[in-house]
Amino acid sequence: MRTKPNRTAKLRKWALLLLLVPLLSACSIVGGGKGDVANKASIDPPPKDLEEAWIQGVEQSAIAEAGEMITVYLLDRNEYLAPMSLRADQEQDRERSAPISGAKKAIAWMTVSRQLADQLPPGFAAVLPEGTKVNSVTEDAAEQTISVDFAAPLPGIPASRERKVIEALVWTLTELPGIDKVKLSVGGKPIRSLPSSGLPVDPVLTRGLGINLEKVKDVQPTYAMGVTLYFASQTAEGEGYFVPVTRLVNRQEDVAKAALEQLIAGPQDTKSLQAVMTPDMSVEKLVRMADTVNVSLKDASGMPKSEMPSSMMEALVLTLTEAADVPQVSVVMNGDDSFLDSEQRAYDRPVTRPMYVNPLNR
Repeated sequence: MRTKPNRTAKLRKWALLLLLVPLLSACSIVGGGKGDVANKASIDPPPKDLEEAWIQGVEQSAIAEAGEMITVYLLDRNEYLAPMSLRADQEQDRERSAPISGAKKAIAWMTVSRQLADQLPPGFAAVLPEGTKVNSVTEDAAEQTISVDFAAPLPGIPASRERKVIEALVWTLTELPGIDKVKLSVGGKPIRSLPSSGLPVDPVLTRGLGINLEKVKDVQPTYAMGVTLYFASQTAEGEGYFVPVTRLVNRQEDVAKAALEQLIAGPQDTKSLQAVMTPDMSVEKLVRMADTVNVSLKDASGMPKSEMPSSMMEALVLTLTEAADVPQVSVVMNGDDSFLDSEQRAYDRPVTRPMYVNPLNR
């Protein structure tokens, strides 16, 4: 899934604008507008087809208002990589490009360090070994590529952890604005294979690499494709978060439908991951448009007006936008698009993928 550069920037711009001016009563969804409501008569209302997307962006932008957030992939207590959106220091070097400064900060958080350990969420660990240093970070904006050269020698990484490190780097760096591809090198030499495990490394890496890989039984890798699913998990303290899992399944023409069907099937590791959808849910119709996936679901156990769990709807949006490479999802449940989720959010208009996954609010 990578449709973030232009659309995300526009949503952020309008969301921040909505925070600064008194708007329509719709602002009450996120706590209400500020200022003299009488002024709203002089402001042209936003187009109806964009209003919902702007409103969805308000809460995410409010989270980041005190400082830009950077999404970093860390190891949880179950050895899964999970995205955590952490607030960056406002004193970041603003003269450099956002991807370069963001990459350096992200890699610092991903490196074992006593100085930065208390900035990570409890129960999560950095994946890069202590002593990892970066020689340079460069960006090719035209190619949407970021290149990271690590200082040699790179500290030793156990063979069982090497792929996790590459996955974490690629998925973290492709969260940066305008970045879809990653190049990795050590001492100026491209990484072609992992030193301990011998696993080959492509010269240009994308999220097609997958993350937290698992395989469906009887699937041959040569005839397989990966679909990334978002399941729920919890910290030891009971805090919930989403974990992406790339599942290898038989190759199919409709990747988005295959991903949704696997999401309904649930996680294989039921001790560490929690299902977000019930097994009696089925896909009636799924159509991919230019910037939206339209999906019609049938829940055999639910009534049309039932409240749907918010975690289910969030995981559905994350999974489908990732699979279809579009920014938003339109959902019809049991023939009805006017249902609410457990947090009283409406789904009668397309829902945009959040800018930040698992934001740490501190």
